[in-house]
Amino acid sequence: MLETRTQFTSPLNRFVKCLWHSGGESKKDWQQERILPTGSVDLIFKLQDDRPVQIFDPTDNALCSCSGPTVSGAYSRPYTLDTSRPSPTIGVHFHPGGAAPFLGIPVGELMNLHLSLEEFWGPQALQVREQLMQAASATARFDLLEQVLLNRLTEPDPNHQAMLYAAQRFRESDSTSVKTVSESLGFSNQRFIRQFQNAVGLTPKLYFRIQRFQSVLDQIVSGDQFSWVNVALENGYYDQSHLIHDFRKFTGVTPPEYRPIAPDQKNHMLPG
Repeated sequence: MLETRTQFTSPLNRFVKCLWHSGGESKKDWQQERILPTGSVDLIFKLQDDRPVQIFDPTDNALCSCSGPTVSGAYSRPYTLDTSRPSPTIGVHFHPGGAAPFLGIPVGELMNLHLSLEEFWGPQALQVREQLMQAASATARFDLLEQVLLNRLTEPDPNHQAMLYAAQRFRESDSTSVKTVSESLGFSNQRFIRQFQNAVGLTPKLYFRIQRFQSVLDQIVSGDQFSWVNVALENGYYDQSHLIHDFRKFTGVTPPEYRPIAPDQKNHMLPG
């Protein structure tokens, strides 16, 4: 069963979208899931010693295996997650741009990567994992992880708030241009792109495309009737073929082939 916490006190609510916890009780009927890009960074704590995070690059099926606490950078493409050996897991899903103050590096360096959290938190990463394993309930684990994050929070870069605002602009409009946003913030185009990638993990243009794609997924899983032509135009695509091109890039399949594992888990696809 998946449990989440989405309400946080300030200042954590500015950076963390949700904490999530899976008990890992039941084995699924499938061995893998395709994870779609969201534009966000995650922390993952597997709470069983023999259960590393194992992912595969869908382009060449190359395996990446991470033992212990893991950082998942912002992805520009889908990847495949091994789900054949479920285990208790807790994670942090940051708001776009929310992870940098907890990791101490420009998160653009994490793009399309899963890395050990020890590289950023040192021995504390394993200490936190041990404490999470000993906690008696999901609620106790959420409380513990929330306090850890508050203690780890550092003063953001002076331009960080502006980049959070820019990310929000891209999420809320299907027609906002990089130039318009950079000029409204008083940045040159080149400086804005660099600062945005440092804070969010993706270039502004790529981030905007992923948010537009996420809006399309919302319409698909809503269950409402729609036409692909209207979906394309409503989300700022030139035409239906433009939508299909981006959809294939971010899922590996065409829109009619898209199969989420559940309507409330739109970014987890059944294997093709």
